[in-house]
Amino acid sequence: MPSLIERGIIVRSDLSGLEELCTVRGLARTYTEALSMTPLDKVVFGMLNRALQTSRQLAAEYGLSPVSRARVGSATGEDDDSDNPLMVGRNRA
Repeated sequence: MPSLIERGIIVRSDLSGLEELCTVRGLARTYTEALSMTPLDKVVFGMLNRALQTSRQLAAEYGLSPVSRARVGSATGEDDDSDNPLMVGRNRA
């Protein structure tokens, strides 16, 4: 997240959308816990499915999935907090 903010991909106006993402992920966790108690509850399963779908959509919108990071030019497969942009994705000895 810090690198997306630093590069201007995520800005202050995105904060409400990111809050929605966190809320939906929390709902998905709650629904998952509910399913562990009653695994055949089709209503809860449907709510979980929708929450996960919404979560994936929001994550993609804000560059938080591998594919969406690739679209904005940062698909390294790992976080790199180095100050040297030429070291991105390379092994350091």
